[in-house]
Amino acid sequence: MSTGRTYAGASASDRAEDRRRRLLDAGLQVLGTDGYRAATVRRICREARVADRYFYECFDGTEALLLAVYAECTARLRDAVPPALAAAPGTEPLTLARAGLDAFLRVVEDDPRLARVVWFEVLGVSPEVERTSLETMSGFGRLLLALTADHAAPSPADAIATRLRADAVIGGISHVVMTWTVSGFDPPRDRVTDALALFLVGGTGLG
Repeated sequence: MSTGRTYAGASASDRAEDRRRRLLDAGLQVLGTDGYRAATVRRICREARVADRYFYECFDGTEALLLAVYAECTARLRDAVPPALAAAPGTEPLTLARAGLDAFLRVVEDDPRLARVVWFEVLGVSPEVERTSLETMSGFGRLLLALTADHAAPSPADAIATRLRADAVIGGISHVVMTWTVSGFDPPRDRVTDALALFLVGGTGLG
């Protein structure tokens, strides 16, 4: 299959992919620092050093860019958990909860732009964005709840209870992440990790 003419050693498809990558990186920078309302096509293209006409080659509009950046940010959060679990010093539920949550929170702390995109800039944009956010957060809730659950197949009634527990877990954790981000990541991450791990396994150590 032809990939178009080459220019400076790069094919047309390579150049298109490079433009998309730069637009995504610019999207994270603008969305994660100045917010969705500031993320005009012109602003994004100027940040990416991409001509305005190429934006719509990659995205239908700024909402589509937001969803693409959001997907990359949440993938970074999700992908951080399995390696941390594999390296955890033990298999006790509290140990696994601490390992998974610390990896999750480390990604947040290492890139505050990600936290702003995932927990703040998706609010109030559109029903589609809110639906995507709710579905993604429910998935995170199930992932984190699985750290402390046995893996026997649940009955239908148990599946409903598990879904509700997962939503409750991620709701509490999300609120903590939001307030922790706004506070400039105070208290230290290890304190937040310990408190949330106790919460996740049903302890009473919050506070």
